[in-house]
Amino acid sequence: MATPVPRPGGLKVPPAAALACVPGLEDGRAPLALEQLPDGTVNDVYRVDTAAGRFVLRVDGAEWRRPGVDREREAVLHALAAAAGLAPPILRRCPQRGVLITPFLPGRTWTPADFADAHQLLALGERLAALHALPPPALRPFDPLGLAAGYVQAAGHRTAGAGAVARTDVQQVMERLAAAVAVIDAAARPAAIVHGDLVNTNLLQGERLWLLDFEYAQLADPAYDVGCVLAYYPAAAAHAAGLLAAACPGAQVSPAQLEAARAVHAALAWLWHLARGETPVSAP
Repeated sequence: MATPVPRPGGLKVPPAAALACVPGLEDGRAPLALEQLPDGTVNDVYRVDTAAGRFVLRVDGAEWRRPGVDREREAVLHALAAAAGLAPPILRRCPQRGVLITPFLPGRTWTPADFADAHQLLALGERLAALHALPPPALRPFDPLGLAAGYVQAAGHRTAGAGAVARTDVQQVMERLAAAVAVIDAAARPAAIVHGDLVNTNLLQGERLWLLDFEYAQLADPAYDVGCVLAYYPAAAAHAAGLLAAACPGAQVSPAQLEAARAVHAALAWLWHLARGETPVSAP
């Protein structure tokens, strides 16, 4: 979707202050084992083994790597998902150090091929349905247009720094986004907890299918999660009906509404890359 801006240097070892948040390392001890995990381009993630157990340590990436993230909203929604057995529990947060610690869970990360598998998508849909069924907390609902405006402001329209993306491209994407949001809003479905970032690295197949990384989770129409999958993995379209039925049982989502949900995520992803100084391949 975009040409990523390389991390300057890239962290190989977490900061000492971050390691000191890990259970068993509070007194400055060295970990028994330390491994940097593949984590995409937003944060730095490590497996840390100590005498107290095995843990995943996430250290915040620089702000330009994570536009639109709200760590307090993430903590609330992640905790609710974890209490329902859908996400690993949060063991410790050190917001001032940009640290989140969860247990290390065995399993395999999904690959893009899983999104072309009807059985896998059904399992994902069932997990999403459980997430959507949780009582929503008192948080502001998803505001795609406000989020998009923030991305545009962060990008400064980057007409030179991001592959000479034209202002007219940004304007057209914003117009298509607004039209798609209007279609979803007209359905007036009750807001639910949605994951919002269903990339393969955020799905862990272990003793159950775990949902990881709630940093882009929101309160929104549950159809947005299905639209997210379709925007990120077009191969899933062959099984969209089954995924939708599993993830949003009884929701009566029309084909036009599902396409609008996909279009919203496609537009936001394009603008997100632009906000990070990356070059989107083409306007959605």
